[in-house]
Amino acid sequence: MRKIALIPVYNEESTLLSVLRALSPEVDEIVIVDDGSSDGSLALAEEWARSQPGAEILSLHRNLGMSAALREGFFRLAERLESGDLAPRDLLLTLDADGQHDSREIAALCQHMERNALDVGLTRRDFSLYPRHKRLGNRLMTVWGTFWSGFRYSDVESGFRAMRLEVLPALLDYYTGYRYSCAQEIAVLTARLGFCVDNGFLTVIRLYRSQTSLKDVAINSFLGFWAFARWALRLKVPRRPALALRIIPSEPAR
Repeated sequence: MRKIALIPVYNEESTLLSVLRALSPEVDEIVIVDDGSSDGSLALAEEWARSQPGAEILSLHRNLGMSAALREGFFRLAERLESGDLAPRDLLLTLDADGQHDSREIAALCQHMERNALDVGLTRRDFSLYPRHKRLGNRLMTVWGTFWSGFRYSDVESGFRAMRLEVLPALLDYYTGYRYSCAQEIAVLTARLGFCVDNGFLTVIRLYRSQTSLKDVAINSFLGFWAFARWALRLKVPRRPALALRIIPSEPAR
């Protein structure tokens, strides 16, 4: 079973290298999707990847949001799954590039997936660092996601998750990847598509950083419902051409 980390990046030059260096020993491959960064994130990722044979970089021509960045990574890995380069039970792990997720928890999360025969493991965050209004907001979004997914979630908005690669083809039939819709869409769709889903793995968040606006909350709420409606009506998302330029790192240093 191979472990592949997928990291969406947008203007994270202050934390990116430390995240990648900590992550590298924990996984077999890392796919970085630069979401149109305007700082030095992409250049740092390219320089780091030159000495990492298991690294690949995708780059969006402009900022389209985390969900679109994840979508490009999903499509890339689905292509490799279809070609036989990767196996259906290989594990995809999504983490943020700002350092809030502890990559040392990956081994325990993978063991949790194996022990419980899971297809999707969405982590449940320890909210010790979160202010009261953020906890309330997360609770409301979790109730909303629970309602449309038909699965009782405890923390629907966590960005640290594990998925079997075999989940991706079915997920991509309905996943729009619009702005920050990923948490609601993934939670609703994977449960409704019949995959074995879990939200019990507790993870410690090392920093609190929220850039979510009321507009984002409204969009995400609508897209949680819309994900359910697409699944119920079997309205598949048209397959679009890849938006990201694949960057092949230079030959690793010898």
